Amino acid sequence: LDLAHYVLCYLRNFIGSIFVYYGVAFIFHYFCYIHPVSLETFEKRGRPRPSAEIMWDQIKLAQASMAIYVLLPVADEYIVEQGWTQMYFTIAEIGGWTNYLIYFVLYFALVEVGIYWMHRTLHTNKWMYKHIHLLHHKYNKPETLSPWASIAFHPVDGILQASPYLLALPIVPCHYLTHFILLFFTAVWATYIHDAMDLNIDPIMGSKYHTVHHTHYIYNYGQVFTFCDHIWNTYREPDGPTGVVTANKSRTRPTSGRGVKTTKAN
Repeated sequence: LDLAHYVLCYLRNFIGSIFVYYGVAFIFHYFCYIHPVSLETFEKRGRPRPSAEIMWDQIKLAQASMAIYVLLPVADEYIVEQGWTQMYFTIAEIGGWTNYLIYFVLYFALVEVGIYWMHRTLHTNKWMYKHIHLLHHKYNKPETLSPWASIAFHPVDGILQASPYLLALPIVPCHYLTHFILLFFTAVWATYIHDAMDLNIDPIMGSKYHTVHHTHYIYNYGQVFTFCDHIWNTYREPDGPTGVVTANKSRTRPTSGRGVKTTKAN
């Protein structure tokens, strides 16, 4: 084991994660809260903005978690270098672009299913929810969510939810560069789904769907798509503009971890 090599991998990942977290979150922050269109989103709708205190709390938690969370891509690199995966490095190795696309869809679908069940288990297992996942769910209203909440979680929470990206590698072939682009994409996506804005296109698990997850706990466990929630009966459709109280919006917050029928929520 070349310890120096993996220490350098860790430092590279840690520094890179700082740039990605702060850079991506700041871009979302500008368009959500500083750009003039934010007046339409908040003040003109009577919707409260996330406070500076909430965002600062998220930044501190994310920065603390980051130091441990970035160990996962080090483990990722280790198993690839040991030859324990079906990772490949050129399109020719897999037999051309058609095979590349087939394996990419299979890999990403397997990751999506894995993340769904890992996330759902973090809710249904009482010990895991209390000691690991609950920390992230203290942000349980639209006005307590922001782009800075993307990795504001217990570091073990982040490792568990991202682990399907690693665990799927020995099962389905994946291009090396594609795999690491997906890891970067995941960081951007996590920022997007926590901004509590209203952009949503089913079957994409957009921010409005994920806000329902934070306000109602037992719905919308998917990462990028809604198909797992549809299949396993935990899908809940957002209803009306996020963070704006209307007469037909449900204010109930179920605490059970069991799946339920498709319904609507704020």
